[in-house]
Amino acid sequence: MSLFSNFVDSVATAVDSVTLNKQSDGLIHSVIKVNQECFKLQKLLGEGGFAFVYLAQDDKKQLYAIKVIKCVSKEVTENAKKEGILLSRLNHDNIIKIKDMCMIKEDDRSKMLYMIMPFYKRGSVQDLIDNNRKSGKYLEEGYILSLFKQVCLGVKALADYRNRQGIHQPWAHRDIKPANILLSDDGKTPVLMDFGSARIARIEIGDKKMANKIQDEAAEHCSMPYRAPELFDVKVNSKIDERVDVWSLGCTLFAMAYGESPFEMTINRQGGGSIGLAT
Repeated sequence: MSLFSNFVDSVATAVDSVTLNKQSDGLIHSVIKVNQECFKLQKLLGEGGFAFVYLAQDDKKQLYAIKVIKCVSKEVTENAKKEGILLSRLNHDNIIKIKDMCMIKEDDRSKMLYMIMPFYKRGSVQDLIDNNRKSGKYLEEGYILSLFKQVCLGVKALADYRNRQGIHQPWAHRDIKPANILLSDDGKTPVLMDFGSARIARIEIGDKKMANKIQDEAAEHCSMPYRAPELFDVKVNSKIDERVDVWSLGCTLFAMAYGESPFEMTINRQGGGSIGLAT
């Protein structure tokens, strides 16, 4: 059975049950109805590439984060489906969960994928780092290690992933960084988010075309200060695997301790330069 079969079946049903009421100011204040539940988009929380994340509220005044992906091409559509399917099958305390998802067909025949997820009011670890830096403070060592250990457990769940047939199929996030780690309301539990960069971890680079594709994907989805060296210059006959996340984890740990990634620190102390060369 195809990896996308269940998702595609659910989309066919969901599209018929979704309505989108657009206002003059775009998606802000729009109402979406997903499987008999209504969500009002209140404000934009963030954006990147073809994805936008909105704060939304349901009829019970419960807040959610809704990720909206503009499916402008077949590749973007397939990657969005992969992200939704992966998150729906992972069940881990340190990985963001999906409450629901659906595909909406617009009047112009374009498609939008909606992912409804919990809203974390504390924001991200990057927000925490930034707030501390403003007051000249650093995170406590014990707190850093507690958060970091849990993030590693979430990454391990990705590396241990098994597909529907029970076959081990490791995945890599490829964009682990403080900004992609949310904090629970009590601040004790980190939650890894934004899996738009995630890919099957183990890839053999057979030719230049594939090397360029992987390198271009990394340039688009993987933040430079946390990107593994093998993703900056992908070599033919090389292998890419889940160790790219180990590199990003190390950079993230450094940033939690010192306020920025080691390569940002190097560039800032030198007064400029290239992060790509620094790695």
